[in-house]
Amino acid sequence: MNKYSVLVVDDEEKICKIVRIFLNLSPKIGNVVIAKDAIEAMLKLNNQEFDLIIVDKSMPNKTGLEFIENLRKSLKHSSTKVLLISGCLTKDDTLIAMKLGVKDILVKPFNRQRLMEKVSLLINLSSNS
Repeated sequence: MNKYSVLVVDDEEKICKIVRIFLNLSPKIGNVVIAKDAIEAMLKLNNQEFDLIIVDKSMPNKTGLEFIENLRKSLKHSSTKVLLISGCLTKDDTLIAMKLGVKDILVKPFNRQRLMEKVSLLINLSSNS
């Protein structure tokens, strides 16, 4: 059975740890890598392949939406699945995310069930994940 690899990009260490714990409870998730910002995330993307990227909208230096925009410009990552997480999204943010190919958004605060529902929509997890 192939296990999925997920990159979590968020400047809040607590959120990263919670998402990692939630994802690691799924038998189909094999690798969860954390990046504290968009710069670190791009470095990790140069060295590893990910099935899904979970990215926070609000981060220092470069927002999650700017990160996704750069990601989409890269041929290698133009179709990588992305889940955007945010505590506050405007209508414009949502429209930009949709234009960048983001299929789903997870609003903070969230629980494991909500996270796994969104992740399952993007990658094929079994119902017992």
